[in-house]
Amino acid sequence: MSTAELVTDLASLEALQSEWDAIAVARAAPLMAPIVVLSWWRHIAPGGAAPRSVVVRDAGRLIGVAPFYVTSGASRIDYRLPGIELSTPLTPLALPGHDQEVAVATARTLATAMPTPDLIALEGTPLASAWASALRDAWPSRTRPLMRRYLVHGAPTISLEHPSYEDWLASKSANFRSQMRRARRDFVAAGGTVRISGPEQIPADLEAFFRLHAARWQDRADSSILRYRSALSGMLREIVNGDPDAKRLRLWVLEVDGEPISTQLFLAAGGEVAYVNGGWDERFARLRPAMLGILYAIEDAFARGEKRMDLGAGEQHYKHRLADGEDPVAWTILIPPGRRQAVTCARVTPMLASHLLRDTVKRALAPQQLDRLRAARTRLHAWAGGR
Repeated sequence: MSTAELVTDLASLEALQSEWDAIAVARAAPLMAPIVVLSWWRHIAPGGAAPRSVVVRDAGRLIGVAPFYVTSGASRIDYRLPGIELSTPLTPLALPGHDQEVAVATARTLATAMPTPDLIALEGTPLASAWASALRDAWPSRTRPLMRRYLVHGAPTISLEHPSYEDWLASKSANFRSQMRRARRDFVAAGGTVRISGPEQIPADLEAFFRLHAARWQDRADSSILRYRSALSGMLREIVNGDPDAKRLRLWVLEVDGEPISTQLFLAAGGEVAYVNGGWDERFARLRPAMLGILYAIEDAFARGEKRMDLGAGEQHYKHRLADGEDPVAWTILIPPGRRQAVTCARVTPMLASHLLRDTVKRALAPQQLDRLRAARTRLHAWAGGR
């Protein structure tokens, strides 16, 4: 019979790294690996956050980790998974074949955790995942938690199951192949070189990553990469220093005559490569540097024998040119039963209504209209912040 423990201190989580990482690899979950989550704790965790991780064992063997953390404020106590500031997908972890067992143990443990959760948030979790409904159904009370999925984003994916990179490329349209081969020739002819950043290069390369990303996000919607720039820089440096062979974190850098013109950041585990984000220099647009960066990463993933690349939440045109699959991610909240349930429902209603309005507007407007609306909102926020 499995046993569950609520871990409330970081040192105890650090002691689980080896067993925990084995589960992250088995579930091909790069963002939930301990090298990422523990670095998040040391650099990004909000002030006052505390671990409330559920650790599940079967006959002494670790079979599940649900690395929640708690934030307590004046109005609500939320339990969340770490990492949404960086990318998706996020999920609790269970060894294959133990999902239901770990979900039941997690629900029972959270139900008696202190402080008592007013809300449990599963943000950026695979839409196909049963975690939200499993936690709701396993909740140990006559009344189940209220569950509401309020946001879904597409997440295009690339299968790496072809025999080789060239075979994969041959599956794309003739026009795509022609454009990308011409772009690579032009890049090389312009003096272009490509590499993965290492421990000695990472400080300067991260500066280039943030600078190029900021240039691409100018006059666009808010970017969490830029909002958490300083903290993310420390987090990513720590991961690279602990992963000198770039097995887990890969920052691809394209340069022309030694000047970075494009950077793309990826995390990997268990055959899954997750694209986090990137940026590129508009002056070199004719070279298609962002697409080339991702193509170099795809070619490298084939060489490593990996199975899939997740291009992350968002259905941008360039992603669909590369993708051959889709694995959407969802934002779901659970509001446990209890005396504070009605108050919590009232407090989250404006947030849910806001997301419903955004979804309605998104469906009603053309892409160009949405871009203009986002640009206007960014200018308004900048004006309000400067007053």
